[in-house]
Amino acid sequence: MARLSEQLRREAEHVWRRILDHPFVVELYEGSLPVEKFKYYAIQDYNYLVTMARVFSIIAAKADLDVAAKALEIARADATVEMENYKRLLERLGLSLEEAVRAMPAPTNVGYMSFMLSTAALGTPLEGFTVTLPCFWTYRVIAEEHGEKLEKNGVEVYVDWARVYLSDEYSRLVEELREVVDNLYEGVGYERLKSIFLTASRYEWMFWEMSYRMEDWPV
Repeated sequence: MARLSEQLRREAEHVWRRILDHPFVVELYEGSLPVEKFKYYAIQDYNYLVTMARVFSIIAAKADLDVAAKALEIARADATVEMENYKRLLERLGLSLEEAVRAMPAPTNVGYMSFMLSTAALGTPLEGFTVTLPCFWTYRVIAEEHGEKLEKNGVEVYVDWARVYLSDEYSRLVEELREVVDNLYEGVGYERLKSIFLTASRYEWMFWEMSYRMEDWPV
C-alpha cells in the first residue's frame, strides 16, 4: 500500500504541475524574474514564516511527546535559523526586517496563514502536519525540476536562495515531515486529509501568483 503522503501528492498532482510551470518559479530559476517581484515575495514571506512557527507550536501543544518534540524542533529552527537566513536575504535585496514587519500581508497571504492556523488549532496533530507539508515538499520538487537552470542563472541572490532547497539537509527535513504524516495516519479520515493537502497546495500556487502580480488590497 502506498504511503499516505504519496497518495496525497498524487491527488494534488494537477495543482503541483501548475506550481512547477508558474512563471514566477520558472523565471526565478532562469534568472529573468524582475527583482521587484522577488523583493515583494521576500517581504510577504515574513508573516508566513512567523505563522509557520506558530502552527508547529500549536501542533506540539496537542501532540504526544515524540511528535511534539519534532514539531518544536521545526518551530525553533523556523524562528532561529530560518529567520537569520531571512534577514540576510533581505539585506542582500536592500531591504530591512523593519520593512517586512511593517508590511501588510496581501489578501492571499492572509487567507493561507488563516487556513494553516485554523487547521492546526481545530484539527488533530496529523491534520496540522498535513497542512504544512505542501509548502516544504513543493519547494523541494521545484528545485529538482528546475535546478539545472541555475547553471545559466546570472543572478547570484536567486541562485543562493534556490540551492538551499537542493541541499541534503532540506531533503531530510521533507522526508522527516512525510514520515511523521505517514506514521500518524491510522487509516481513517482520508477525505479530510485530502481536502487539507489540496487546499494548502492550491494556496502554494496562489502565493506564487500573488507574488508575480504583486497583489495588493483593492480598497
